Amino acid sequence: MNGVSISETMTDFRALFEAAEQSLDVDALQSLAEGWAEVAELAPAISCTDVYTGLATHAHFQRRLHEVSTFGADSSGQHAVAVISVSRPSQSRTHCWTVLARLGEAVKGQLHGTGAVAMYQDSAIHVLFPLSESNLSRLVECKTVIAALEDGALSPAHMKVFPLSSALAATAASTPIAPYGTSQKHGTPGSGPKASRTT
Repeated sequence: MNGVSISETMTDFRALFEAAEQSLDVDALQSLAEGWAEVAELAPAISCTDVYTGLATHAHFQRRLHEVSTFGADSSGQHAVAVISVSRPSQSRTHCWTVLARLGEAVKGQLHGTGAVAMYQDSAIHVLFPLSESNLSRLVECKTVIAALEDGALSPAHMKVFPLSSALAATAASTPIAPYGTSQKHGTPGSGPKASRTT
């Protein structure tokens, strides 16, 4: 039953009795519901962690963006999104798993206690964080540490910080955020939200 909703389960159960031309057995229905509930409780939780970096998955990051853009103003203050872009590998499409693992460890270590959620995608670390001077300082330090990893394999690293405006949040919730102006598909300068800070 893992992965099947209770609604689907009940529909199939009803169809079984209809196909057999028998009246629905309420006791059997109750037993089925109890069994489904037990299996659902024991089923492993869906992972929110990327297996390569240990950072948030794209889906989890999008979900947090949506939650903060919807409820953040009332519950947790102003947020922002930082994008730390790193150098792409010269001889392959992506960095090797050891580099990605160390990158994830570095990001988690530098941002521990800030309340930030970080995701790695397309040679960039995307960070959703509560906006404060101390958190901005931690991000600058994080960028410096990333650039020094693996003898500078990810250098140069550049960071842009975007205010989490309603327009940006709506865009970010459906598409990956990237440093403004790094790709033609993200538009031309002047056509979208501007970074509040670049380092």
